[in-house]
Amino acid sequence: MAVAKYANAPVVLENVNWGAAERDELRKNTTTGTFPYLETPNGVLSEAYAIVKYILNNYSPSMLGESAFEKAQINQWVEYSHQELTRNHRAILYPLLGFADFNKDDSDKGLKDVKEYLKIVNVQLKGKKYLMGDRCTVADLELFFTVKMYFSLVFPEEIRKNLFPNVTSWLVSLAAEPQMIAAYGRTLLCKVPQKAPKALIKKEEPKKKEEPKKAAAEPKKAENTGESNKKKPNPLDLLPPPKLVLDDFKREFLNSKDQPAVLKDNFWPNYDANDYSIYWMKYDKLPSEGKILFRTCNSMSFFLQKLNEFRKYTFAAHGIYGVEGDYDIKGVWMWRGNGIPEEVC
Repeated sequence: MAVAKYANAPVVLENVNWGAAERDELRKNTTTGTFPYLETPNGVLSEAYAIVKYILNNYSPSMLGESAFEKAQINQWVEYSHQELTRNHRAILYPLLGFADFNKDDSDKGLKDVKEYLKIVNVQLKGKKYLMGDRCTVADLELFFTVKMYFSLVFPEEIRKNLFPNVTSWLVSLAAEPQMIAAYGRTLLCKVPQKAPKALIKKEEPKKKEEPKKAAAEPKKAENTGESNKKKPNPLDLLPPPKLVLDDFKREFLNSKDQPAVLKDNFWPNYDANDYSIYWMKYDKLPSEGKILFRTCNSMSFFLQKLNEFRKYTFAAHGIYGVEGDYDIKGVWMWRGNGIPEEVC
């Protein structure tokens, strides 16, 4: 999406967070059976970098390079990001996010490698605003995507300044560009390195003695109560049509380069307090909660997952804020109707 913003390409993002059956059905739209995929006038493309190159070739080819040699140089740094830096994600980043078990030896070795790789990038960026000089290219966007989490979760200020100050200046400058903010939001730099949780070793439970199988009971016939098996309608669907059409507003707001103008011209003139309610929300955490980032992320993800069917009735900004040891989950929500719907209670 950062590439689409830089190329000014009319890409509309549709996040798919449905059940396995719906996702499996969507996989049939691609030859690779993978996400993400892009629907184009020429057909469907999948795999992120193939999509990136398609967008740039059509809307901003100069970001791929202007001469044969420059194109090769840009591809060199893209491959460097994909091959050298990305290979250490599993050992370093995945455990911090709760996606893999932590292994100290693998993590230490990966950190050593990443630091050496970034020292090489640091030399390339000396005296330059971007990797190729004074012009942003796809190499910058790929490298930013690859190293962003290291600078947010792993490398504190001392390491950033002492080992790769040029990379740090480049990342901070690039993160402040409006296209990056539109795609990623604010990029926060690490103050305290995140710690991976300790692996829990499960004790083997003693095997239970097998009990003799009992004869299967005959199934009882369901009584015909005359009641319909139809799903009850959501009370929010029975409300009068709102002046502000939520799907249209979401689409316009999320794809606009001037979101404040959308709020001024579309949202506030059409917003009616009888149609929608706006609430500020904060998770009331226990003393033991909000200490570790990945666990806090999991708590928030579980909460949002439970609201999956409620998404069509709401629009929200919801996230994790704070520092290691003191995280809060909070956000601002707008939903249909007055009061608090039962889905959120």
